[in-house]
Amino acid sequence: MNARWSPFIKQVAVIGLLIISIWVLVRGRMLLTPVVLSLLLAYLLSFPVRWIVHRTGWPRTVVVLVTFLLTIVLVIVAPVLIVPHLVTLIGSLGSTLFKIAQELADATPRPISIPPNFTVDLGDYYAPVSQWLRSVISPDVTTLDRLQTFLFPFASSAAFVVRSAVTSVLWTVFILATSFYIVKDGPWMGRWFAARLPEGIRPEAERLAKELAGVWDAFVRGQFTMALMVGLIVWVMTTLLGVRNAPALGLLSGVAEFVPGVAPAIAGMVGTLIALIFGSNWLPIPNLWFAALLGLFYILLPQFEGVYLAPRVVGRRISLHPVVVIIGAVAGAEMVGVLGILLAAPVIASLRVLFGYVMHKLLDEEPFPPLQPLPERNVLWASLAAERSPCAILFDLDGTLVEADDSTIERLAGSLSFLRRVFRNVDLIHLARRLFLISNFLANQFVSLVETLRLNRVLYRMNDRLRLLRGVRPPNAFVAVPGSTEMLRWLARRYRLGIVTSRPREETFFFLNQYGLASLFRSVVTRDDVRRLKPDPLPMQLAARQLGATPEQCVMVGDTGMDVRAAKAAGMLAIGVLSGFGEEKDLRDADLVISSTAQLGAWL
Repeated sequence: MNARWSPFIKQVAVIGLLIISIWVLVRGRMLLTPVVLSLLLAYLLSFPVRWIVHRTGWPRTVVVLVTFLLTIVLVIVAPVLIVPHLVTLIGSLGSTLFKIAQELADATPRPISIPPNFTVDLGDYYAPVSQWLRSVISPDVTTLDRLQTFLFPFASSAAFVVRSAVTSVLWTVFILATSFYIVKDGPWMGRWFAARLPEGIRPEAERLAKELAGVWDAFVRGQFTMALMVGLIVWVMTTLLGVRNAPALGLLSGVAEFVPGVAPAIAGMVGTLIALIFGSNWLPIPNLWFAALLGLFYILLPQFEGVYLAPRVVGRRISLHPVVVIIGAVAGAEMVGVLGILLAAPVIASLRVLFGYVMHKLLDEEPFPPLQPLPERNVLWASLAAERSPCAILFDLDGTLVEADDSTIERLAGSLSFLRRVFRNVDLIHLARRLFLISNFLANQFVSLVETLRLNRVLYRMNDRLRLLRGVRPPNAFVAVPGSTEMLRWLARRYRLGIVTSRPREETFFFLNQYGLASLFRSVVTRDDVRRLKPDPLPMQLAARQLGATPEQCVMVGDTGMDVRAAKAAGMLAIGVLSGFGEEKDLRDADLVISSTAQLGAWL
């Protein structure tokens, strides 16, 4: 894969990067902010556009146009709905900070006595701080003149105001038009550019593009998610502790996540200062101890972020030292203002990828580590089976041992045929299967609720309706999955067998007796035996106890994601079979996926 550059290409690359960098810094500064905003908007809107096109088959241009129109409406309506609340939050926080500044300005630090005969007087050191706070609270004439001079064009020059308004409208039109064409023709642009790359460097270029896309994907998805999660955590904790302005502190901490390093520390200092001055609304402890408690929370929060949240939400692609982010934020603020601060981390991470790639090419090294093929699921299963040595196998009934009622699926798909008028490429059979999986889950949850409330008569009356919702066969139409009965007799000589099903006990034994299988199963757990059905792990745990095995020694075989989730929740291995309603993506968390129960012998 490593296509080495010739010395001439290396020289051209270095000179070209220098020229482009100088040109961007000198000439492109005015365009930098709107171009970045266009790219960011296009990136965000590409997700719903891609999803709608994939699901409906509608023309991409129509989808992009409708998406942008809805975005414009949202941009117009959102300020009317959100801005008043934000103004209230920020105003309340500003009022609190103003009171804190007044308290600190009027404070007089007392001398600190240190035994035996040492005294520290901080009054002389605190005096400049107090004087500065007073100037902020009550600015003098000189400060007001400077502020008026700074705001004069906005306040007095009508021409400047009109010119600024027209410029803003033009830039907004530029951003919307540019992002519209990027989203509309983005796939074509990518293919056009890739087709014109030399064959030798195309694989590396595609890998580089994926690395850069991963950086921005981690930032856009991960950073926004992190901001939301951290903001909610701070809001909930400060509300529970009784801190003033808890919603505003949560908002401040969420926004601070976009500038890692110094901004979260400032948010923590603000919250701790509010706790120190005003104390708790309900906790009967001194303000100093309350501030120490809240300060401890703000200290532990970044540790929780770094150890647990960030690796799972953002990943390692934007793992930068705080000093690097701070320097980048300052440089970004100098170049493009607030936007430069917010985008400092992903830009630096992208430059790190580009710089590393160029350096590896200059040194004739492999720019990317070789892609390691993922181990196949059958290899992982062999390792897990050897490690746990299972002695018991649990089976679901419908779709695993009893064939699913495909005629019901076909009838539902036929009733949904009207959707083809709107969704041209919709797969009605696939949609019908998804609806049956959802209805199966809801039916199980309803049964669990009814059992908990002891409304068994209601459940009995609704039995036929629930069976229809779950798409299962009535007892008089049971058909065993081909080859499953022979496989069960073979497995019964080697393992302890059990059944975990959402059917009643009477119907379960009707099937077992119909095929002469009842004697093979040492445990049969039905909906009559437990109050909570799958995906709750309770039925699995009961079956394991009846078989005299630990959950780690059991394997669950089922055809839906509910079976897999229940097995995992109970600590069991899970084998998914494709003979029922579930599809392979529904069984992605299973340890092994096979076509039919009849194939179990090859793996057990």
